[in-house]
Amino acid sequence: AAGPAAADSPGQRFRWLTAPRSAVVQPGPVHTGLTTDPDAELHHLFDRLVL
Repeated sequence: AAGPAAADSPGQRFRWLTAPRSAVVQPGPVHTGLTTDPDAELHHLFDRLVL
């Protein structure tokens, strides 16, 4: 009932989700999301994407 992806390793399943060709799930390049100031980045993203 889990489907064919259940046989794949977690790494294979993750790479499928982050594939740039999958416009529904991940439209841009994969990135680590690292920042030196998480609080400022959160406010920036909130202002840009929510407000």
